[in-house]
Amino acid sequence: MKRAVVHVVGAGAGGLTAARVLAASGRCDVILHEASRHPGGRRRSFYDETLGLDIDTGNYPLISAWTAARSLVEALGARGEWREAPEPGVAFADFAVGERWRLRPNVGRLPWWLLAPKRRGSHLSLADYCAGRRLLSAGADATVASVAPGGAAMERLWRPLTLAALNCAPETASARLAGAVLDELVRAGGDGLRILTPSESFGRAFVDPLVRRLQRDGVTLRFERRLMALEFESQRLAGLEFEHDRIDLGPRDALILATPWATAAALIPGSQAPSGFSAALTVHYGAEPPPKAPAVVCAVNGPFDWLFAYRTRISVTIKDAAARLETPLEALAAECWGAVAAVTGLSDVLPAWRVVVSRRAGCLSTPEENARRPACRTRWRNLLLAGGHVESPLPDSLEAAVRSGETAARAWLADGG
Repeated sequence: MKRAVVHVVGAGAGGLTAARVLAASGRCDVILHEASRHPGGRRRSFYDETLGLDIDTGNYPLISAWTAARSLVEALGARGEWREAPEPGVAFADFAVGERWRLRPNVGRLPWWLLAPKRRGSHLSLADYCAGRRLLSAGADATVASVAPGGAAMERLWRPLTLAALNCAPETASARLAGAVLDELVRAGGDGLRILTPSESFGRAFVDPLVRRLQRDGVTLRFERRLMALEFESQRLAGLEFEHDRIDLGPRDALILATPWATAAALIPGSQAPSGFSAALTVHYGAEPPPKAPAVVCAVNGPFDWLFAYRTRISVTIKDAAARLETPLEALAAECWGAVAAVTGLSDVLPAWRVVVSRRAGCLSTPEENARRPACRTRWRNLLLAGGHVESPLPDSLEAAVRSGETAARAWLADGG
């Protein structure tokens, strides 16, 4: 009997992960199609001539509580490409008052660190943290701002962490999604808040090792393959129409559609399209950080939200950046560098820079948009969906994308594919 063929369309984190799980099963042939020339989807690396460096389309750290993405990195033998913080926690810098502090959870699940003022962070009380428990039982329509405490706790804790996890301000961000993130952190204990960053680039640390594994496992990778239409029968998908050719699906063949949400919605009859996207801005600087600079700093009341110190460059991220998209790029780079210099002690002379604009950095993490996310399974038995936008307790993120790829592949395998 001819082996089943599973086509995976989309070489982002969800599609790459789905292809890996399928190939590892040995139960089908896997063909991965990607519309662009490169794998990685919206999380990819490229060489920038101005900086003379490989840089990323954004900054993509991991936290140790993200079990799926971290386990995948370990399985690929790529752990050496990641720099892990020596202790759990997050460094903060408040530009309004010139103050710096660090959240320092203890290792282990009993959170005694909350009783120690120096570990909790400046101007943050035990009650500020305890009030966050309301996020764990928040209703589907609640926002973070309607549930979490205000005042100093909001500005110094819940706002920056909401922006980090959901790329959305607390006033509009889903409390249920924030609660799911918090729940995973609590379950992992303090050690779940160790931050890992790529030593060089995300492509080298994640995408490239995953692609090499797929090639070793016999997956066929086809780039510059734009899917234009799908042909349906009553209960199954019958064919794939690409820009220059067509593929008919056999009785046991299937498709895992791991394209962006808007693309998938345009291809599948009756699908709801996303109502919008969250934007982000990333500024890369061709400057080496000081030897003892923290790998990651959360900025409060500054021109950016997060600072990342890599081996050969410094990068900053502006979350929920729609209001900043029209700012002249050189002015943006200069403004952010002034704050970088203040944090790192480097010269305030602007080094070489590159701004990456991501108008569609992720799905909106509002209660309304979360309710619209599509399920992995569709009404056609041989069509499944993957990607960070697919229905999940977590917001659109690298971890959600990896889990969605695993879920879609295992669903096909469980159906006897």
